[in-house]
Amino acid sequence: MVVCKDEKVKCCVYLDNKLIEQVDRYKYLGSWITEDARCDEELRTRIGMAKAAFWQNKEIMRRNIKVGTKKKILNCYVFSVLNYGCECWTWNKSMSKKVNAFEMWCYRRMLKISWKDKISNKDVLDRMRIDLHFMKDMKKRKLEYGGHVMRGSSGMTHLNILEGKVCGRRSRGRPRLTWMDDIIKWTGLRTYEKVKRSAEDRKRWKTMIVVNLLSEDDK
Repeated sequence: MVVCKDEKVKCCVYLDNKLIEQVDRYKYLGSWITEDARCDEELRTRIGMAKAAFWQNKEIMRRNIKVGTKKKILNCYVFSVLNYGCECWTWNKSMSKKVNAFEMWCYRRMLKISWKDKISNKDVLDRMRIDLHFMKDMKKRKLEYGGHVMRGSSGMTHLNILEGKVCGRRSRGRPRLTWMDDIIKWTGLRTYEKVKRSAEDRKRWKTMIVVNLLSEDDK
């Protein structure tokens, strides 16, 4: 497989005089790696798996038990499936909307609300006594993981990949968002150097994560 944002590139790799099949995606450690280096395919797969996990536990989810118990079950058996590997994703608006839509889907099924019922999302959240938090939790996981990478706690290989440069000329058009762009945006710091300096102090980084995620609730 050739990872490239342009059209599919053909390559021929031989092993023991046998041509190795070129694929456009493959699964590694439970996550899909695609040739366009995007995370949309992985998110769609994760949402599908999370929905399947929800239906496996639907008898408990839709039973007349405490809302707090239902939320604990949801976080344990469903959300844990959705957020697997989210630390490595590069986010965009479309992906965020899909996560929020899936969270609302879960709450409506738990409350036995039909799609025919004209009930707003705000009313659903009020009944669940909760705010949308799936996306926020995923951001927190990525920021925490980003701190480990920039401090070198996860090994120098990760840091070398993050700070490495690729030779060649950049193609025309706006550059695609990178994994680091999310962290720079969420922390409110303008450069990678400032982010790395902040991440080197564990306590400061942890406080910054909490403060920035709380400030999103006020917007």
